[in-house]
Parts: sequence; structure tokens; C-alpha cells
Amino acid sequence: MCPSEVSDIEFSLWRRYQAQGLVVWGIGGEDDIETLRRFRDQMGLTFPILYDAGTLVLNTYGQLRHQFGTRYPQDWIIGPDGRVLYFNDEYDNDAMADVIEAALDEAGQ
Repeated sequence: MCPSEVSDIEFSLWRRYQAQGLVVWGIGGEDDIETLRRFRDQMGLTFPILYDAGTLVLNTYGQLRHQFGTRYPQDWIIGPDGRVLYFNDEYDNDAMADVIEAALDEAGQ
């Protein structure tokens, strides 16, 4: 996980849209769980950092990577119905905020 990116997600997206129903998960499987916990604590993150033991999440959404790209880190916005609403492999806060706002509007939030 990229420190500057997760910090920006924490303050520009998570804290901004959390009360409207946004759920943010950081997912890591390349580092062990203790490393992920230390990273979360050092960064002061309040959204959950999940350990992808056995790369279940990577394998589930990884099947779509040929459509979206293979570079890391990646940002995915998944709608309440499980559909991929947005993907990037170059962080774009404004684009993510636009997608989040549209999804929240659609959901009546």
C-alpha cells in the first residue's frame, strides 16, 4: 500500500463520505498481518486494513485484471451489488470522489 495514497483516501474520501455510507477497506496480501497492522497504526488509519490470506480477494477480482490492468497499487470502487464501478492503477482522488458521489446519489444517500 502506498502511504501517501492511503493517507489521502483516509482524509479526502473516507472521512468525507463515511457518514453517507461509504465503506473503505484497504486490502493487503503481500505483507504479513503484523506488518499491515503496524502500517495502519503508523499511518493513523481508521478504515479497516484487511489481510487477504490466501489471496482470495485478489483471485476473485484478479480475474478482471486483464480488463483493468496489472500495476499496483490499485484502487477499486465496488458498488453495493458487487459490480466494479471504478478501477485505477494511478491514484486519482477527484475521479474516485466523482464515482463515489454518483453512487451515493443513485442510492439516495
